[in-house]
Amino acid sequence: MSGLLVPDKGEVRVFGYDMMREWKKASKILGVVLANERSLYWKLTGMENLEVFAGLYGVKNWREKAEYLLKRLGLENAKDKLVEEYSTGMRKKLLLAKALIHDPKVLLLDEVLNGLDPRAVTEVISFLQELNSQGVTIVLVSHILHGLPENGRLIVMREGRIIADDRLSRFSFDTLRITATINGEEVEVIAREEELDEKLRELIRRNAQDIRVERDDLYSVLRRLLNEP
Repeated sequence: MSGLLVPDKGEVRVFGYDMMREWKKASKILGVVLANERSLYWKLTGMENLEVFAGLYGVKNWREKAEYLLKRLGLENAKDKLVEEYSTGMRKKLLLAKALIHDPKVLLLDEVLNGLDPRAVTEVISFLQELNSQGVTIVLVSHILHGLPENGRLIVMREGRIIADDRLSRFSFDTLRITATINGEEVEVIAREEELDEKLRELIRRNAQDIRVERDDLYSVLRRLLNEP
């Protein structure tokens, strides 16, 4: 989606721009954070890094924008330190600031939450929600799902194929696991909140015993999806 790799087939368009044929135009509205921290200049300070990347995008009021981003991400006291002195979490925050320096319409974030402490994760997610409410489209690749907004869209992929696509809340809060014993064998039924009564009546009609209802957490749901044939 970022245009860094040539697709085997098909095409990707961002705001109408073909990512292969119109990459330069598309890059002006894209902000990208890669998992590799080496996309920063470690021998420059945080502020100097933002100056370099702002220059690449032709941002005129770059210093004002940089000061805001550094303060918003809790890096204002480290702006004059060399990036090589930053912790992993600080570099992740600087990568996010770099991606936002030119006010992109779309953010592609690869594991931006990895390496952050729980408090920083909450702060970054809050900032991303704020950006999203302002009209920024955010695509976040992450194995850290706790704290993500319930109204966000979650896509689960396995071997390049989409196997689930729905609101995050549908995965984590509405999913129930019903276990019971029928004729000496344990059975398991997955149901939405609104389906619970119907599923229970069906189990009772089948003379089920030892019926138990548990609310699935998000990680359990995802593990089950990824293990399904």
